[in-house]
Amino acid sequence: MFMTAAFGVVLLAVTALVTDVGYLYLEQSRLQTAVNAGWKAGFDRMIQLKSAGTPILEEEHKQQIRQHVRDVMMSNGYTDEELNDIEIDFPNNNQLLVRHKKDVGLFFAQVMDIRSSEVGADRENLADLGTIIPLGIPHGITRDVSPTKYRFEPFAPNEKFTVGKEYIIKLGEKELDPFGGGLAPWGVVPIVATDLKEFGFVPNTVYILKQSDGKETITPGNFGCIDIDGNHGGGANDYLYRIMYGNKDPNATYEEPLKIGDWIYAETGNMVGATVTGVQYRFDNNLLDMRIPVVANFVNGQSSKIEIIGFLNFRLTAAPAEDKKNKTATVYGMYMGADYAVDNASGSLKVSFGRIDPDNIATNTSQYLEFFKYGYSAPVEHGQMILPENGNATEPTAAAVAYRLENKPESPEKVIVPITDIPLPVKTNNPAIATATTIYDLKAIDSPGGVIGPASYTYKSSVRVTGFAEFKLIDEDNYDRVGENYEDGDNGDLGPVMPGQVRGTFERYIVEPGKYPLE
Repeated sequence: MFMTAAFGVVLLAVTALVTDVGYLYLEQSRLQTAVNAGWKAGFDRMIQLKSAGTPILEEEHKQQIRQHVRDVMMSNGYTDEELNDIEIDFPNNNQLLVRHKKDVGLFFAQVMDIRSSEVGADRENLADLGTIIPLGIPHGITRDVSPTKYRFEPFAPNEKFTVGKEYIIKLGEKELDPFGGGLAPWGVVPIVATDLKEFGFVPNTVYILKQSDGKETITPGNFGCIDIDGNHGGGANDYLYRIMYGNKDPNATYEEPLKIGDWIYAETGNMVGATVTGVQYRFDNNLLDMRIPVVANFVNGQSSKIEIIGFLNFRLTAAPAEDKKNKTATVYGMYMGADYAVDNASGSLKVSFGRIDPDNIATNTSQYLEFFKYGYSAPVEHGQMILPENGNATEPTAAAVAYRLENKPESPEKVIVPITDIPLPVKTNNPAIATATTIYDLKAIDSPGGVIGPASYTYKSSVRVTGFAEFKLIDEDNYDRVGENYEDGDNGDLGPVMPGQVRGTFERYIVEPGKYPLE
């Protein structure tokens, strides 16, 4: 008899547990649905206010949003009294948090003197607003290795960003250091006319830069000298200064160096003494590197201008000795390469720098600055196609980072960065980027006018959002992974610091790539 009674009590307790737990789950789900609906309504109202020019919410705006959240939750079956203790807050003055809890009366559990239990629900727009900035990153280790090149190592499926570790979230760039020595007042003609880069010159080979024997002139009256300041003539002194100082001549009357496509005059005459003096000055001061214009041809004397079609770099190899009897002062130089400034680092060329246009409407840098300072005031969706933006925007980037580092409530130093990839349809639509691997390989050509879905626009240069990561911006003075000690995996340096570059420490994933399937 005792055992039967005991079993009955246990059975009743189990029944109470199963029934009341199910009821609690139902009430919690109902509350979460109402909270979600209220949050979405408040979020949309906040978007409207921000779009109307209110990046920083005033108290009156917050009250409007709070009331709107309550109204929507009441339409989902809750009374005004039941919502007395609801929490509607605005973290960082740029997000929306809705949290509520309620006591739920129980049934069978009352036999065990358990009359009620609490359920709760909350919703916050961690990945939807406020701290999303107009930058996109690939999922892996990006190294900004040189003025024009970067390296990227994608994460394996089991790899991810490390909390507290420093990463590059925008590439930078800087002007290449020019080949030393400045522009020389000599011109060379192509050896191979169809070769528009090397012009037939072979690296590490010595060539004559200036003829000077008085017999084997290029054309009558010309020995390979040119007038690099654009003035018709100038004489031996003018020519001497050009040899000594290049385009840094303190007596020069021009402001800009010559460029491809410019038309200039040849400088006639042998000018042996000035040649010897000028070149000897360069040897005495270790100024052996010179940039030599390539001209299409030399004309007789100074009868007409000649066109600059390229530039080559040479290193002087021997100081000329003046032969007054034969009037010789030939200048020799070893060919060093075609580019004015050569970036020999290994890596991929930076076509873009990681800027994105989250509303998919091509913008100017003023809107980029606003989005960066205050955050993009609309949702960016997982799986969304998004436009890259061309250009480094060095000054707006620096201004936005400086503002963020003040860590104001409406513009915190923590930012949310979309993680991106290049989906196969984009490469199919644009075979020119078939080998592209990251956002940094893309030149923006799309113009969907605000469209974010692939169904109504054929994308050719956009990226897809595969996740979201939160970073804490770092002041440039506090960068740690600076230098060229590169290692495999998530180790070593991230490269030198360059204008426009942005770095941050990883805080957390808002949406981790690969966690949710993409079509």
